[in-house]
Amino acid sequence: MKSILIKDTTSMERIQIVKDALEGEYDEFYDDYVSGKKELSEINREYSEQFAGTGKED
Repeated sequence: MKSILIKDTTSMERIQIVKDALEGEYDEFYDDYVSGKKELSEINREYSEQFAGTGKED
């Protein structure tokens, strides 16, 4: 499997990586990855931390 790290990919490859993961769609949520600002793992971790526990009944 080819690396998906920013240092190993071009912005065009990163767009395709996002589209492949989202079954052909592109989501602006991943713009920081495509522009080389954040790795996918950082974006996904931040999302998980932000929304962890939502949906719980009080």
